[in-house]
Amino acid sequence: MKASQSNRPFDPVVFWVSASVTILFVVWSVAFPENMNAVINAVFAWTTGSWGWLYLWTAFLLVIGCLALMGGKYGRIKLGLPGDKPEFSDFSWFAMLFGSAIAAGIVFWGPAEPAYHFMSPPPFFGGEAKTAQAGANAMTVSFFHWGLSAWAIYAMLTIPLAHACYTKGLPFKFSSAFYYAIGDRIHGIWGKILDIFAVFATLGGLATTTGLVALQLSSGLKFQYGVELGAGSTYLIIGILTAIFTLAVYSGIEKGVKFIGNVNMWMFAAIWFFVLLFGPTIFLINLTTNSIGQYLLNFLPMSLYTAPGTDGGWLGSWTVFYWAWWMSWAPFVAVFIARISKGRSIRQTVAATLLLPSLGDFLWYGVIGGAGIHFDVTETLNAHGVESAIFAIAQHLPATGILAICLIFLIATFFLTSANSAALALAMFVSGHETPARGLRAFWGIALGAVAAVLAGVGSLKAIQTASIATAFPMLFLLLLVMFGTFKGLGQISDDGPEKQ
Repeated sequence: MKASQSNRPFDPVVFWVSASVTILFVVWSVAFPENMNAVINAVFAWTTGSWGWLYLWTAFLLVIGCLALMGGKYGRIKLGLPGDKPEFSDFSWFAMLFGSAIAAGIVFWGPAEPAYHFMSPPPFFGGEAKTAQAGANAMTVSFFHWGLSAWAIYAMLTIPLAHACYTKGLPFKFSSAFYYAIGDRIHGIWGKILDIFAVFATLGGLATTTGLVALQLSSGLKFQYGVELGAGSTYLIIGILTAIFTLAVYSGIEKGVKFIGNVNMWMFAAIWFFVLLFGPTIFLINLTTNSIGQYLLNFLPMSLYTAPGTDGGWLGSWTVFYWAWWMSWAPFVAVFIARISKGRSIRQTVAATLLLPSLGDFLWYGVIGGAGIHFDVTETLNAHGVESAIFAIAQHLPATGILAICLIFLIATFFLTSANSAALALAMFVSGHETPARGLRAFWGIALGAVAAVLAGVGSLKAIQTASIATAFPMLFLLLLVMFGTFKGLGQISDDGPEKQ
């Protein structure tokens, strides 16, 4: 990169194209909401109907690739120069990594998805609803959607990006992940196209989560306290959250993001232990253990299951939606994880991005989701929507009022961690700087809230879900390209090179 470019506060082409299209999208959504919704639905139908099989193959191949990176000869390679040391403690590093990548989605779907599959068995297993086997199958499918396949999407993109930035001196941009695939062309028009795409994918992915969080917080206030904020509740909640995470990302990683990440990890662990101890403990342990075994046994067939002969678009509504959602998050999550992983080895980073988070998801789903199955909150889901599941579970546990407050706090802080890292990554995409200017970080924080408001404001979970699939489709091909480039680039490093741990 030329010195004159590196001294700029941002890349004018990437910034102005991204900012202009974002503003036009917000105007279009406000002025013609029905047209916007129709276009997104059309994209959803096309991608899930014609390309669902490629989503499955891509996620599966990424798992294989990540396991090869972690267990093979490349695992000892350092993401940094020989003298580089990790900037953060292991706990803070993992807290920020896990919180930024998982967000409040795990609090939303952790209790809701197993309960939903419990009353409506997935076609892979079939069988009778609301039986012991239906509960085990529901948990297994939930593990699949939040397990290795999902986290491999992040891990595979993080490794080449971190390695290129810390050892080759490349800017912290999404395009830097493709250095080993397309070489110096990342500094030209192709790099700008990649970074502009990353902005839109991030905005779509975060809008999905913001919509889910707004629905869940609104539902929680109504379900638990009878508080109805009116028709503008979604906008009010998003506005408050946007103000908080914009302020946090303006403060920087050390002061804002790290603090929130540490707090929500402690709260996450506390709520999990509370439900395990005061809920049906033995049932939850048995269900989790059984479902992990069933997940490992069925991982390959579930990974490539296209739901043949089924009607109703189950695959698009669940597995393809999840893979697309994770893919839309991948650009900003990978940049953020790369930013905080300086001095770590590839083996450490893949383990912390693939294995540990998958285990964390299994434990959360097994206990929180298992409690929803045990208490059978399906009637509440039918009456109040899937966003009410976590609060329905709280009704069956002691200290319900305190637990509900803690849950609302956890939902908000998890989301804030992701939104902080997304705003920071967006600023990196358009600037290439490891620490972008505060004003740039604040701008993208506000932009995230604006896009989320126009999408979530429709009040439809389906519309919110389709946004992530619409923006994530190109990631299918980009992830396959980056995996090829990663092994190609690492293979050129000498076995006795200076980049080994």
